[in-house]
Amino acid sequence: MSAPVFFSTQVVPPQRRRQYWCDVLAESFPGMTTMGAQDLRADLSRWKLGPTGLARARSSRTRVSRVANQDGHNVVLHLLRKGRLSLEHDRHVVTAGIGDIVIADDCSPYAIEISDANDCLILQMPAALFGESYQAASWHGRVLRAGDPNVGFFDYILRGLWGRREQFGEIDDGMGDVLAQAALIACRSAINAPCEEQSGSSPVEFALRHFDNPELGTTTICQATGLSHRAVQKAFLRETGQTPTAFITERRLEQSARLIATADAATITEIALDVGFNDPGFFSRCFRRRFGLSPTEWRQGRRPS
Repeated sequence: MSAPVFFSTQVVPPQRRRQYWCDVLAESFPGMTTMGAQDLRADLSRWKLGPTGLARARSSRTRVSRVANQDGHNVVLHLLRKGRLSLEHDRHVVTAGIGDIVIADDCSPYAIEISDANDCLILQMPAALFGESYQAASWHGRVLRAGDPNVGFFDYILRGLWGRREQFGEIDDGMGDVLAQAALIACRSAINAPCEEQSGSSPVEFALRHFDNPELGTTTICQATGLSHRAVQKAFLRETGQTPTAFITERRLEQSARLIATADAATITEIALDVGFNDPGFFSRCFRRRFGLSPTEWRQGRRPS
């Protein structure tokens, strides 16, 4: 196991950022390079858990490509947290939105077109960890959609483990095997699934699945569904009678109320952040306006029966 390390193009002059980013990518993912802007803004955190590599990449609009890996054989899963990405391979293109997973086999060449303000969790693990279930020809370039509960479980495990990376010294290497098993379960649905261009989920369904993402808003819903702002607004009014912002806020507040009433181990600030609020003070004001009590009063049992 290795300690997490962090790289950012912000530490070098603008004219050197693209080359710096190329060097970071080549070290982290052998054979990868970028065709981004000269003054590219990007950062990468990475961490090793046994033979498994975890990373979080954030960047402005760019394009990366990777030649076939000659030293080893890895499966790379890209879990999109923000933005969109399109993976190109062998004259095929697949597009992923928030919560989707794109699978790549590093023994095959591929390229990824990355949207602006992109945020992606990346899991790279030896193909051998998947055993005989792994079929490179069937898995490479597949998209696992966020609506699949198996994908949702893997998402939960990966995000949870990533969130504990600063406690790397206390995490057993065996957690890498747990992660690999969760990934295998999620990936099985890719074997016979046809390649897709987009998820097809409605704006409201997408918001329900991702309301705890602090970046979720009308713009991110548009990016994920491919719809215009006007179309998204109309869909919410038709299905919920609310604007996207009001609907998302309501879901977050309802979830926080349930957690505050039952999850004594978590602080109110932790719960606020977990359900998607960036500002605990704003959360408290919204909570009081919605329920007539402060979060602390709600936890103390003063809520209506």
